[in-house]
Amino acid sequence: MLGTVDCDVIIVGLGPTGAVLANLLGQYGWSVVVIERDEDIYYAPRAVHFDDEIARIFQFAGLADQILATSEPFDEMGFRLKARAKPVMQMNVGSQDRRYGYPGAFWFHQPTLEHHFRKGLQRFPKVRAICGAELMTIVQDCDGVNATYKSAVGETVSLRCRYLIGCDGGKSAVRREAGIELDSADFDQAWVVVDVKARCGKKDPDFPVHHFQVCDPKQPVTFVPMTGPYYEWQFMVMGNKSEREATDPGLVRQQLRKFIDLNKVEIIRIAYYKFHALWARRWRSDRIILAGDSAHQMPPFLGQGMCSGIRDAHALSWRLNLILLGVAAETCLDDYERERTDQVREVINGAMFLGNVIQTRSRIVALIRNFLLFRLPHLVSPLKSVIYALSNRKKPISHGMIGNITSALAGHLMPQPLVKTSLGETVLLDNVLGLNFALLYRTGTSLTALATVEQLKADLSIQVTGFGPSAGIGIVGDQENRLITMFDRHHIDFVLIRPDRYIFDAAPMDQLQSVFANLRQQLLAQPNLKAMAA
Repeated sequence: MLGTVDCDVIIVGLGPTGAVLANLLGQYGWSVVVIERDEDIYYAPRAVHFDDEIARIFQFAGLADQILATSEPFDEMGFRLKARAKPVMQMNVGSQDRRYGYPGAFWFHQPTLEHHFRKGLQRFPKVRAICGAELMTIVQDCDGVNATYKSAVGETVSLRCRYLIGCDGGKSAVRREAGIELDSADFDQAWVVVDVKARCGKKDPDFPVHHFQVCDPKQPVTFVPMTGPYYEWQFMVMGNKSEREATDPGLVRQQLRKFIDLNKVEIIRIAYYKFHALWARRWRSDRIILAGDSAHQMPPFLGQGMCSGIRDAHALSWRLNLILLGVAAETCLDDYERERTDQVREVINGAMFLGNVIQTRSRIVALIRNFLLFRLPHLVSPLKSVIYALSNRKKPISHGMIGNITSALAGHLMPQPLVKTSLGETVLLDNVLGLNFALLYRTGTSLTALATVEQLKADLSIQVTGFGPSAGIGIVGDQENRLITMFDRHHIDFVLIRPDRYIFDAAPMDQLQSVFANLRQQLLAQPNLKAMAA
């Protein structure tokens, strides 16, 4: 066995969740070792969609420009009753108003996306990714975690860290070693996923343009036009077929022929999947923490599986940063589990709702569904938004590390308008907020409790920024008038924004000191931590 390697954090798994977490921790300057079982990026996509909130996290990680250059925005999906029928309903996907700075939804090619993540890690000399490594043991004590892995050349290597994060997928070895069990919503369905590439090397003009669901009891189907020449079909397994029968190339070609000319595509992959709705009973065992598919698995109908894992990574990274700095207690990790569990359960429920809409095998249920969900909304248009709300359940944080839960803004994701800097540049708001907590206030109001603000700036590296009609030193210009409109509507003078861009609290200026006191109380729950003066 080689000598022990010390680091701040070990991440097991270099999929999207682990890779984004490593990039975020790298930005904070921590030493990270990532252990990945596979030697190279998987050749085919397993996720296809991310939304505007995830694009914003890519921005936070300094990777948005590269990723968006190889992704494609879209704004609607359709529902069909037969393979070649016209849609019976078109529905908007994601927010349509760029409230978070980006279009509401994107298609991407996962191998390309993961290449961007791994290239991003090269920016950080203290982040090391070890591929072709098999995790062997995990043992934790009160001060840290010891782990061993077997390298690609058969050497056994010992690691020591303060925290170990399991991002190693649905069959997580970390979850098993930590003795954490999964709960199930009893949603288990077999589907066959077929990935193809257009032979023309770009979007084929004869192929379907928009994402759609075929709600046919004889054969439910999902179609996804991914970025560039890549397309994906998902066929629900019917008639109790075995995996071998369902993935028979002859059957798959027969199914595809209903949608496209097979001479125009190269079939890249035929894969058999069991879609599940599962979540870990707990996400943490002391210094061992779960994120991504190791903590939750969901049906793919909302395209939120990878997105949920990346949200985990963002919610976890800033907490680990503050804990490792010694300015926050480990109780922050309890809030991580509480917040993410609530949001993930909501998304799973929405995905199951949409899945049940798509995949019913009963003709009678399908007839009722077709009337209530597809026909009736044409007669009563507001019903379409009700259906959208039932399926898309991304909701604000209702409890956890937020301030006044009676505030209309606490727990909501902060909007991200364009602002003008003192240098005359027009940028998205997050670009001036830094990587930690941020205080955004309207000019014309004096910052009360200045001693508290200065202490927080020192202890949390909090970024204090004003906004007004025009830019100045420490002040951005609200050129779209979106900030002043928001502040006027809610009768507030400041917002305190968490590093993951959720609003901790928002209030008039005379409540600034009490909001800071609340933050201090939630962050610091152990007497040996560095105190922040009032």
